[in-house]
Amino acid sequence: MRLFFFSLLSLVTSLSSLAQERVRNVRLRVFDSTQLEIRYDLLTARPGDSIYADVQSRVRGPLRMLPQFVRGDVGLRVIAGTDRRIIWNALANGYALNEEIQATVRVKTGLPPNTTTLAASPDSPAQRDPAATTGSAPSPAIPSATGQPSAVQPSAVQPQNRRYAGPAWALLSVVAPGIGNVFVQLPKPKLGLRPLLFIGCYGLAAYGIVERQKSIDNLSLYEQQKSTPAAETYRKLSDDHHSRYLLATRGALIAVATDVVLTFMRGLRNDRLQKEGSRIQSFTIYPGLQAGQPTAVVRYLF
Repeated sequence: MRLFFFSLLSLVTSLSSLAQERVRNVRLRVFDSTQLEIRYDLLTARPGDSIYADVQSRVRGPLRMLPQFVRGDVGLRVIAGTDRRIIWNALANGYALNEEIQATVRVKTGLPPNTTTLAASPDSPAQRDPAATTGSAPSPAIPSATGQPSAVQPSAVQPQNRRYAGPAWALLSVVAPGIGNVFVQLPKPKLGLRPLLFIGCYGLAAYGIVERQKSIDNLSLYEQQKSTPAAETYRKLSDDHHSRYLLATRGALIAVATDVVLTFMRGLRNDRLQKEGSRIQSFTIYPGLQAGQPTAVVRYLF
């Protein structure tokens, strides 16, 4: 019986340690819709623990964080302490953080991961939220052969070729309304209902051309009539067709002009964000090791 009580006490103790809070006090901060800073407090760290973060957008869903654009206190060998910091260069990763986002800091061990989730809006001040433990299955971290953090350092990654999403796409919108606007969407082109604008504009133009021809035909018949009452009928029909022609063609022109202006403005905004992202990415600093001694590695591109 005594052995049973000792076993029960050990089980309760182990379960309480499993539910122990590991991460708390998560704060988010967005810099100019280009970079996301995640700060958190790591209460305890065990050998083999791996720290990583997930980011989810209310509009676009989960955002894929490529490791080459993440730096700071992530991966293996993160020391427990307060004010740990993760920096994600979202714009270089292909995302502009211009909507409400949610970040989750996770600890991967042989035990169920403890997570802390926080929702924040861009450019909002840092917020705090108590940690919540998830009940997901164990997902042990696998250390690398060198024992370094799993996150790839920026200096070891070749820069990606960025897709052009600038104002020149407005020229395509001149001849293909709605199509140019597809290519200025970030992080990747979005089709949506934009092809309907293309169909609608050309449909209105075709309808206007048909109505104009009908107006010309009725005007010709009006000029051939000898009787005034009969001539007035054709003149009225000609005026009606001409009015429809004007409405259709002017409506198509307004739709095209609106799409061109919106595409041009969105392209200018994308250019500005990409330039700011390149400027921010040109200077990076992250911890490293040299001859077994911890160092600070500074990387500057010019």
